[in-house]
Amino acid sequence: MQESKIENLICDGTFSYMQPYFYNHPYALRCELGIGDEDYMANAKKRAGEIYDILFPGGADAIIFNYWIFDYSESGEAKKIDYEEWDCDPNARIQNTLEEEMEQLKFLLEYQTQYRHFSVRNLKTYSTFDETYSGKLRRNRIVCYSDGTSFDHRALIELQINGKGHEIGFVSFRNECILSVYDDRGCDIVFATHEKMKEFYPKLKSYFLDYDKEEMERRFHNSKK
Repeated sequence: MQESKIENLICDGTFSYMQPYFYNHPYALRCELGIGDEDYMANAKKRAGEIYDILFPGGADAIIFNYWIFDYSESGEAKKIDYEEWDCDPNARIQNTLEEEMEQLKFLLEYQTQYRHFSVRNLKTYSTFDETYSGKLRRNRIVCYSDGTSFDHRALIELQINGKGHEIGFVSFRNECILSVYDDRGCDIVFATHEKMKEFYPKLKSYFLDYDKEEMERRFHNSKK
């Protein structure tokens, strides 16, 4: 198998891969998941599974996810946090933060223990985060390789749809793409090449989000706005 462009990208620190994926990458498609008033969530899971099967008939070659690190120990001004400004109960916020940190660390350790992995450190963060946390928040991308085994993709997709995921992306080296479910509303597929995007365009067309169809059509024909 020839060298994969998408593998090179996900292991490169200059490839930031930040939401919104569709608008940040030229060779990307956007699909709608939750549809209808009845069985909305069931439809979202079903459609996400169908899209996964189209892109990864033999299973994903890797998954990527963000591991966010907050530097609580960094020196700052000698003052207490004013929780009244944050409009929250400090004990509740501390408990929520602990639970979030523990869940993230548990997920990280589970996947790093089970799979061969690679870390891309100190990636770009969102500008709004920089303003809020003054550079104390860091982001690492963890790449976990399947090496012929399989990921429990249905469980991971369900986490994403329910808003409890870890910014997971499924990766195919053969099809040069990343599938990222952002929530129950939809998912983005980012391709490394225009050729691969054009190959999968007709296969995924029935799932396209109406709002972005015009832009996707432009991308298919490789035309600019």
